[in-house]
Amino acid sequence: MITLRVLFLSLTCASLCLANYRPPNFEKNIFDAAKIKTSLITKTSLFSALLSVARDFDESESDVDFELRGHALAIAGRLDPESENFKDVRDSLEKRGSTVSREEVHRSKVASKIYRGVRSLIRVKDNEDNIKCATYCIDIALRIDPGGPEAEKLKALQKETGQPDWQDMLGEEIVNTPWGRIARQQSNTFKERSETIPGGNAAAFAATQRSIYGLSVRELPNGRHAGAASSLSATALRDESVEGIEFHIDQKVGNMTGNSLEEIKKLLRVRHEEAGRIPSGYKVEIAFADKDGLLDGPSAGTAMSVVLDSLFSGKELDDHFAVTGAITADGKVTRIGGVAGKIRGATRKNCNLVGVPAENVSGVSDILVLDGIDPLINIQVFSFETLDEVLEVAHQEKPENVQATIDDFKEIADLVKERGSEILKNEKVIERLAGVVKKMPNHQSAQILLDLAQGKQATVLSLGGSLHEVDTASSFSAKKIAYIAMLGNAQQFSDADQSEAQEALAELRQLKGKTDARINEFYESMMEAMSIFSKGMQSGKTQKEFISQLRDQWMKVSSARKKLMSDPEIMEELQG
Repeated sequence: MITLRVLFLSLTCASLCLANYRPPNFEKNIFDAAKIKTSLITKTSLFSALLSVARDFDESESDVDFELRGHALAIAGRLDPESENFKDVRDSLEKRGSTVSREEVHRSKVASKIYRGVRSLIRVKDNEDNIKCATYCIDIALRIDPGGPEAEKLKALQKETGQPDWQDMLGEEIVNTPWGRIARQQSNTFKERSETIPGGNAAAFAATQRSIYGLSVRELPNGRHAGAASSLSATALRDESVEGIEFHIDQKVGNMTGNSLEEIKKLLRVRHEEAGRIPSGYKVEIAFADKDGLLDGPSAGTAMSVVLDSLFSGKELDDHFAVTGAITADGKVTRIGGVAGKIRGATRKNCNLVGVPAENVSGVSDILVLDGIDPLINIQVFSFETLDEVLEVAHQEKPENVQATIDDFKEIADLVKERGSEILKNEKVIERLAGVVKKMPNHQSAQILLDLAQGKQATVLSLGGSLHEVDTASSFSAKKIAYIAMLGNAQQFSDADQSEAQEALAELRQLKGKTDARINEFYESMMEAMSIFSKGMQSGKTQKEFISQLRDQWMKVSSARKKLMSDPEIMEELQG
């Protein structure tokens, strides 16, 4: 099922990398700021350093991740909750997911500032609140500058103070959208996940290590989306402390990824228990290549299932295969979002065999509309309904009919590369494409090229693809417009914002004639909003006139969006 969040919030469902702000939870009792004993200068300096982290300074090096920003703000807010600077940063992050200005500060300087404050705190003996505050500050300093000049000193202090307890320190994730802000309905906790199944009589796993590529779409700082193919590995190690088999994701992931592991655990038991392939006394470490971000989403489910299943079966995996899709306990591959972008990401890792859920077939056709036939010639895209269908393509040694079909399509693709797309009109080529589709009806690249050869190809994006592309192109500027329209203040409007809006407008213009006609009103109103924003206060407009025009146009955008969401037929099609 495609959720409304997928369609309208610039976040494709199942992206492996999540980047939304979670505000501090000030209900958690960690230390009493009133009982902290130190000088006013030390307390003020420590507060200032923590607030610098929360502001996301020094963009030229790399952005501070949202979790660290939230944690720093949680401690700063406890030290001085009445500070106007604290309130400004807190409100800015909650409203827009970003801060208005960035400081000219370096990581090492901030870490040093925190170190000096921590050293002053722990000098006061027998003060439990001082030590607790220092514990959290040390961890923040080490995360902001892990290899800096103060790192070893901070680590030495950490041995004395211990590790902080960040559990439940942050509240519900806030998704900032062009139309407002939405908090997740359920609290999403990021932590390492483990699931255990009872051991069996097998002497050992058939294989101890496997890897596969999973496809994801990441939201960039400017609101754009980029497809990526990220490696996912599983390693089975003997562990006498484990009764049965423990599957462990060794980095922080959200609830959706955790729920996927729970479903996979059930699936693996059903597939391998009666066959006697389950050993005992093992810990299986599941690792994603992306170690830096908070990961969430169900689209890694199928990739995890394939890589774990191969440990039991011992079958080698094709290192040119990449897959995306959610998974159920009965082995069904289900819908995810952002298919076109994810397939683009596969080409960057030389993955020439790609699997997507059967429910996402329309998203494969969107590639032809957006990028032409090249992606569908360079990679072979398959749609899958079940894990068994995935494994037929994912295994290095494939069933004879599957390998023959892949080889047949490659010959056709090579011919098209050599002679151009006009060769698709050749009767023998059409006959061969039809043969590929007959042998494997789920070979989507072949089906789309056959439709193209017969003049039946899609000429516009799917409804979901249309909305996704418009939203992706306009996301960053749309947030700015909504903020200015809401506050009635254009003081934060900059040349960079104007340039960003010009780029967004150019991307939207490239979609002309490619979007589903049912979103025309929404599309045209968004184009006009970007046009107004990209021109800024030109032609002698006052700030008041600019804001008024922008607000009026934004009302039209919101109205058009509301009309789409209120149409039962449209929502039924989007939700599948």
